[in-house]
Amino acid sequence: MSMRPIKTWSYPGNLLDALVDTRRVVAGVELPLPTPGVEEARETIRRTLDQLDHHLIPRVREEASPAIVVVAGSTGAGKSTVVNALVGEQLTPSGVLRPTTRIPHLFHHPLDTQVLSDVAKRAKVIATEAVPRGLALVDSPDLDSVRGENREVARLLLEAADLWIFVTTAARYGDAVPWEALREGADRGASIAVVLNRVTVDVAAQVRRELVDRLTSEHLESLPLFVIPEDTTRQATVPRDVVGGLGRWLDSVAAASATTIVERTLRGAAESVKEWLETLAEAMDDQSAAAKDVRSEVRRCAAQVEQEGGDRWWEGIPTGAVTTRWAQATSDGGALFRLRSTAWHRRGHAREQRDAVLLAIYADLLEAVESRLVAAASSVSEAMEETLRRAGTGVGPWLAERRDPRDARQARERQAADAARRWLHRCEEIALALPGADTGVRMVGEPGLTTTLASAALGVEPARTALMVLTSQGVGAAVDEARAELAAARRHCVNREALDMMRPTDIPSLMPDASAKIRLRRAELRGLM
Repeated sequence: MSMRPIKTWSYPGNLLDALVDTRRVVAGVELPLPTPGVEEARETIRRTLDQLDHHLIPRVREEASPAIVVVAGSTGAGKSTVVNALVGEQLTPSGVLRPTTRIPHLFHHPLDTQVLSDVAKRAKVIATEAVPRGLALVDSPDLDSVRGENREVARLLLEAADLWIFVTTAARYGDAVPWEALREGADRGASIAVVLNRVTVDVAAQVRRELVDRLTSEHLESLPLFVIPEDTTRQATVPRDVVGGLGRWLDSVAAASATTIVERTLRGAAESVKEWLETLAEAMDDQSAAAKDVRSEVRRCAAQVEQEGGDRWWEGIPTGAVTTRWAQATSDGGALFRLRSTAWHRRGHAREQRDAVLLAIYADLLEAVESRLVAAASSVSEAMEETLRRAGTGVGPWLAERRDPRDARQARERQAADAARRWLHRCEEIALALPGADTGVRMVGEPGLTTTLASAALGVEPARTALMVLTSQGVGAAVDEARAELAAARRHCVNREALDMMRPTDIPSLMPDASAKIRLRRAELRGLM
């Protein structure tokens, strides 16, 4: 038989590109926030990737491969026995040891060897003329196997199947796991047949009726149902004539419907993916909204801390040591007492004293500014954590827990040190731009003039007086500019603290309109299938 599944939609190359692009976009989605329904959304990502990886993309890429028929069911349902009966040969082991099927077996016609699908990579492949051309029959591990790897393989095979035969028994047809798989398969448009195996004559009618009722309640009443009687010989075999209707139905699929089965399954799988994409997009919108809300809370806390102390917040900087040094240096006999003396600043000993004092003031100044910037950042950190933890559960507490206190403290101190040094560098630029700066530089050098302006900006009056002496200019504007730069340094540290707190939400999937990429992929698939 030369039947081959052939795609009938237009522009298959475009479809493959769209599926690959969809896979790339979905794989890049992150849903880190503990929003309602996020676990279901993460499961949607997994299901979508499985469907794309193990069915849609391989099937579209390998358009000539046989239709995949997976025989699946619960432990002890007799799947291997059914497979052997369908092909009329003892090709796969069957017996009482559970699980009998540990490795999937894929049976195909010898002439289909070169066009097998991606499923063949995960199974033991056996060529036999007992299988019609255009079909590949897979004996799957148990859906409810005690071995986790078996359950995972069985699930992946069902994702890849074009058609699957669900085998159950009178004792197992009510099990939850196979019914969940049945519902998922039907939802994505898979072609399914149900086989009720090992039914004794005395309960056949009742069990069949109950199974039909269950199928109806699950909205699966359209699935074909086949009944196989109990094997009274206990030889784990089913004569070909007993398989009867199931074998003829499978033969008819191979003879006339393989292409239709493949395309219908593809379209059903694509429809499921489209629905999952919309569900995923909605979950991304929820995550984006939650991230926006929590970021707003963080920014609000940062803004409140930044306003603390008003316009004269800098008065809270501990300048006791700086003020004392300036008072001593400018008093009678101090190293900076004779700033107006031209002869004084030319003396080497005097210059050494001056440089030493100004260097000490610079160090105290730097330490005082750093400590105040660290305190501001610590204050905003405490306010943010208190606000975020207030809800008890949800995104706020989750975000507060993302930061390691030790790492946060180290980053805070490093940011404050850098900001303090940048501020002093700006003070240097401001000081050197003063009209009388040349005179001041000759008297105390550039570092000394910078230290004098920075000290004046912190409210140290002896330094302000010294700055006016050194430049012979009004220094009010320069001091105000230095204070504005200091406020910018404080704002930087506060904002960096907020940014560090928000960092876990700084991912593309949480940005506004991030879901647009998912919806675009969905729209493209709708246009192609």
